[in-house]
Amino acid sequence: MKNRTCILISHNVSLTIKQADYVVVMTKGKVKAQGTVDELIAADVFDAEVLKSIADSQFASTVVPSEDSSTDERNVEVNEIEQQQTSKGKLISEETKSDGSVSREVYATYFKYFATKSNLLLFLFFTIGCQVSSVVETWWVRVWTLNSGQNSLAVTTMSSLIHEASSFSVSSLFVKAQTPDWWFTPIIHSPVSANILTVSHSPLYYLVIYCLIGLFYSAMSSIKGFVTLHCGLVASGKMFEDLLARVLGANLRFFDSTPVGRLTNRFSKDVASLDQQISSQMNFFFSVLFTSITIILVICVITPSFILFGIIIAVAYYTIGTFYLTLSRDLKRFSSIAKSPIYQHYTETLTGITTIRAYGDERRFLVQNLNYIDASNRPYFYTWVCNRWLAFRTDVLGSSIVSLAAVMCLVYVGKIDAGLAGISLSFATSFNSCAIWILRMYAELEMGMNSVERIKEYIETPPLEPPAEVPENEPAPSWPEHGAIEVSNLALRYAPTLPRVIEDVSFEVKAGEKVGIVGRTGAGKSTIISSFFRFVDPDAGFIKIDGIDICSIGLRRLRQSLNIIPQDPTLFTGSIRTNLDMFDEYADLQLFETLRRVNLITAEDYQLLIDSNERR
Repeated sequence: MKNRTCILISHNVSLTIKQADYVVVMTKGKVKAQGTVDELIAADVFDAEVLKSIADSQFASTVVPSEDSSTDERNVEVNEIEQQQTSKGKLISEETKSDGSVSREVYATYFKYFATKSNLLLFLFFTIGCQVSSVVETWWVRVWTLNSGQNSLAVTTMSSLIHEASSFSVSSLFVKAQTPDWWFTPIIHSPVSANILTVSHSPLYYLVIYCLIGLFYSAMSSIKGFVTLHCGLVASGKMFEDLLARVLGANLRFFDSTPVGRLTNRFSKDVASLDQQISSQMNFFFSVLFTSITIILVICVITPSFILFGIIIAVAYYTIGTFYLTLSRDLKRFSSIAKSPIYQHYTETLTGITTIRAYGDERRFLVQNLNYIDASNRPYFYTWVCNRWLAFRTDVLGSSIVSLAAVMCLVYVGKIDAGLAGISLSFATSFNSCAIWILRMYAELEMGMNSVERIKEYIETPPLEPPAEVPENEPAPSWPEHGAIEVSNLALRYAPTLPRVIEDVSFEVKAGEKVGIVGRTGAGKSTIISSFFRFVDPDAGFIKIDGIDICSIGLRRLRQSLNIIPQDPTLFTGSIRTNLDMFDEYADLQLFETLRRVNLITAEDYQLLIDSNERR
């Protein structure tokens, strides 16, 4: 529309006059006045509401701060005023996102849904049990190796194991001539003794115990995964129920100001994240976290001097992780926000598909959809760029840990045996993969918690409708018996921050009267009707039906006692009966009588139905 003339015809003067260059005021088909906005203001053509709107618009564009204000302060002040005038009266606001790390309140909210204290203790117990069994498993390999070394590294063949198994008994595993000394051999600063083992066992003995340790580890890990999955599904189900209840119970203003795409995004992508990702991410994160702690502790116990280097490495990992998390977290939030326009645009396209095709405008909507998809994919692409950045730096740090562990083993030559050195090096080798997964899984967990954050927003934010039931003010079961209506000094507004759309309306309707409300578009006809169902509560005044103020009773009773035929009628999936009698309160004959009275069935059909019902 740039550099083109736009003729806008509207009865909503206060909304459209702000940007008009020339105004023509018409009354009863004739020109009442014309000229610029200032000329018409001088001629006293506009009412008080239009004058206030013009004054607000001009004030926002002509604000001049004091001369001693700096340029930055002046810009901030003008921007704030512009934002206030822009947001005032704006129906749909931009979707917001949080900044920084996920707050503790979000984690606390999720854990409140996730499990009880007993379940959390079970999860902690099984996690620690997995790490202990992993260390014991490696320790047992060391014992087995030392035993094999004392016996000149005898080769164990399958035939020898079968021969030993044929004469195997459980008691033979535990009955020994004397207790082996390696159970009590100090680990640190103790010279390796040639007589570390005083009892020799067959390979089957070590193999069976090794298998038992592995089975114990598998059992602990499986139970831990089951507990986490169960608690995660319970948390997801409870949060979904609360989200659904809150959204269904929100007032009408919430649905007017919230696009369908945002609701679809919450109920699809965010709920799917709760169902499928967060519990597994939490399980994996705590597993690798405890594994990394175990690795550092084992290396420090074997070679105590490694503690100093471990602190330095921990600081380096923390620094890298901070950079990675800061960016990846916000990229996830941008990704979540970028999906809502796709859903919204798709819904709008389906709604207006006939108009779009009638005007041959498919190409424009296709390009818009592709642009929204591209905008949604950008954060995903940069997230993987961050992952590659992280992988390179953690690989370097992981290699340094292995090198330092090897150097420490050389330093402690003569104080630790080959088995302990092997344990230290094997744990150090696996530390790199654990460390990188700590950062990645914590980032994924933070990204998953972004879904919890968004769902938590809708669980707590939408304003609820008035209570469905008010037992102390419950009207008689026959209410309303007559249908007499009294409206006194009624004033309505759609939101506390918006101006009144109905001002000081009073009228009475006697029982049995049929009344029509006539007015131009936007006069408030539908608003008054919606106020009878309390979709909009009175800002002043009252509405009484048969002498009872409708704001004093519960919504369920009020809305079940009134009927409305909307401009765009909708039939729900099901039968005619379920659409007519949703709560199953009436008999078939009563419904047939209703259909006959509105001429949907003939009198003859009605009589046949009565006869058929009597025969049954």
